[in-house]
Amino acid sequence: MINNLLSGLAALGYEISLVGENVKLLYKKLGTPPSKAQPLIDELRKCKPEAIKILAAKKQMAIWPSDMQELINWLMEAEVPTEPFYLEPHRWVIDPEKFFAAIKQEIKIGPRGPRYKTGALLYDLKVLRKNLH
Repeated sequence: MINNLLSGLAALGYEISLVGENVKLLYKKLGTPPSKAQPLIDELRKCKPEAIKILAAKKQMAIWPSDMQELINWLMEAEVPTEPFYLEPHRWVIDPEKFFAAIKQEIKIGPRGPRYKTGALLYDLKVLRKNLH
């Protein structure tokens, strides 16, 4: 139930975070929030203790958009190449183990990291999956 509320609010454009013992909602889209968000927010208030527990647990793991989560899941299961490889014609990866470790570190930072915000992390994951399949 709470997970549905949180994912519903996120789908409407809210960034949801835990600040101390408070659930913080920040509307990230342009304009005013849609009216259908208010019933979800009201329901979330009623279930605040449960929401805090879930958000505290999720704070350990980043919440990624579904297309990004699919790439992250692929990366976590992918076998690290043992030989250097080209990520692109102009990007030579000399130490694949170090490269994969760096990307996994960026994933730990979460969606607020600079490489995700600029699209570089998503781009690298897409190219990496395409080249290693």
